[in-house]
Amino acid sequence: MFCFFFNCDILLESRRIGEVRMKKIIALLLTFSFVFCLGGCTNPFQKDTETEKSQKPKVITSIKTEGSMKGITLKVGVSPDMAPFTFKNKQSGEIEGFDIDLLEALSEYLGFDYVLVVEQIKDIEEDLEEKKIDCAISGISITDSRQEKFKFTDSYFENSMTLITNKNVVAESKKDIVHMKLGTEKGTSEHEYLLKYMKKYNNKIITYKNMTQVYRALEKGKIDAAIYDSTGVEYYLKNHPNSNIVVVEKNLYEEQSDYGIMCVKDFHYMDELNVAMKQIDLSGQYQEIYNKWFREETKQKE
Repeated sequence: MFCFFFNCDILLESRRIGEVRMKKIIALLLTFSFVFCLGGCTNPFQKDTETEKSQKPKVITSIKTEGSMKGITLKVGVSPDMAPFTFKNKQSGEIEGFDIDLLEALSEYLGFDYVLVVEQIKDIEEDLEEKKIDCAISGISITDSRQEKFKFTDSYFENSMTLITNKNVVAESKKDIVHMKLGTEKGTSEHEYLLKYMKKYNNKIITYKNMTQVYRALEKGKIDAAIYDSTGVEYYLKNHPNSNIVVVEKNLYEEQSDYGIMCVKDFHYMDELNVAMKQIDLSGQYQEIYNKWFREETKQKE
C-alpha cells in the first residue's frame, strides 16, 4: 500500500513538472508571435495614414489662389444681347455689362488674360462642346440639362423667370396662357422651360435669334407672350417706360435660374474661380459692380 501511494506521488509530481514546462513553452511561443506581429502584422487599431493622405481633399486658400493663373489666356464666350449682363454698347461697339466687369475682376485677381468670343447662346454651347472656347459668361442659368454637358462655377447671381405679355393679352398667370404664340431666344433656359411646361397647353413656340427680336415681336403684337430672366425684364422695362409689354407672373423656375460661369467639362481651374469669386465678394468689389449696373444698396447674391 505504501508503494502504491509513493508511486502516485511520483506520478503527480511528474505531471506538475510537465504542466509547468508546457506553460513555459506556450508563453515563449506567444512572445515570439507578438514580436513577429510588431514587425510584419497590421495593427487593427492603427490609422492608415497612407489612405488618409490619398483621400485628403484639395484645399485652395486665397493666398495660394491669387495670381495663380498668370500666363493663361481663356477664350470666353459672351452674348451681345443679354443686357444688363453682356451687351454691345451702341456708341462704342464694345461688349460691356455686369458680367464683363465681374470677368475683369476675376482676371485681375487670378492673373489670367481673356479673349471675348461674341456669339449667341446656342452657338456658345456648341463651341463649348467642341472645345473651341473655354468658358462662357452671359447671365447663363445653371440648369440640370446644361450640367450634364458642362461644368459650372458656384452661382454668382440669384435669379428667376418672369412671364410677360403684350398689354392687350388678358392673362393673370401662366395658367391663362393657352392657345397662344410664345416667343423665346433659341437654345436658352427659357426655351427649355417653354418646351417643357407651356407647349402642352396648345401654345405655339416661336424661336428668335436673340432677345432683342423677342421684345420687338412682343411690342408689335406678333407674339402674345414670352418668358425671360427677371433681371433682364426689369432692365428692359426700366429703359422702355412706354412699352406695350406688361409683367404677368414672377419667380418662375427659381431652382433652375441662378447664374454661373459655364465651362468645358474638363476645365481645370474651377476651384480657383470659385475662391476668387468669394474673395471679390468679401472685399466689397462685387457690391460695387452690382451698384454700378443696378443702382441698389443691397446686392442680389448674398
